[in-house]
Amino acid sequence: MKRILIVGAGIKGLVTAVRKHLDNNHVIIMEKRKQIGGRGTSNASHGFQLEHGPHLLLKGGKLHKMVSKVSKVKPSLRPIRPQKIKIIDHGILYPINNPKQLLNLKMGKDPVREKALRLISGWGLDLPERKKALLKGNLCVVGEGWAGLIGRLASTLEEVGVPIQTGAEITEIIEGGALLSSGVKVKADEVIMCDGKPEGAAIKVATLDIVLDNQPLSGLHGLVKEDVAIIDLAAIHTGKAPGMSHLSCIALKGGLSAIEDLLDQRVSGWRSHILVKRENKSITLTDSSETLSDGIL
Repeated sequence: MKRILIVGAGIKGLVTAVRKHLDNNHVIIMEKRKQIGGRGTSNASHGFQLEHGPHLLLKGGKLHKMVSKVSKVKPSLRPIRPQKIKIIDHGILYPINNPKQLLNLKMGKDPVREKALRLISGWGLDLPERKKALLKGNLCVVGEGWAGLIGRLASTLEEVGVPIQTGAEITEIIEGGALLSSGVKVKADEVIMCDGKPEGAAIKVATLDIVLDNQPLSGLHGLVKEDVAIIDLAAIHTGKAPGMSHLSCIALKGGLSAIEDLLDQRVSGWRSHILVKRENKSITLTDSSETLSDGIL
């Protein structure tokens, strides 16, 4: 039995820990932050779970299979519908009622819709499996949020005796283990880095999540304009904010001001309807090899 140290308790670290445990290894997890979950963490405010931008679960993907495997109750999923996503000045993302536009999209002759597909499915990355899943209704909003999925994985690890130590920063990988910032050596036969640090030039994005007391998108699942997307999680999964809107937004360029500009253009008076809000001016998305920083988006 190998002693394996997992560095990082985000989604990737927790999933890796479960897999290594199932392979009959002795696993320990070290997380430098006081909270587990990485980019998949949520802030609870007035009964709402606010995340870092729109997280969509790939139905039948690695994370979904892992959570389903370790849980007695299946997560509540609702698909985002591409025919309910509007691209400003271009039309519906998946134009099922326009055969010519639909053919152009399928033949790769519609760069505007292709860019929007990448933005919604992979936060701007070209991830073919997720793009295909979006068009087929297999990218989903999770009712309990990603914090709920993280909680399921953490509970499973606790039940099988895998320790998760928070506030423990690994500063150096050495022979036979790793060193903590305190100078203490952690013994391990193998060290697996899942801390989300970029390798080379990192791609950074801005995110904004708000719950509004009205429904300004009138049933649309999302709006896209160039490098900005607004997704109404409550329109997709009514359990998120019944009778209201939960707008989860991302900007690949232009920062928070680009998101706010699009909201000003299409969601008039949105500021006066805010119930809760969470913003992030800059969050690391990928490493230089275009691998998602948390391993699974």
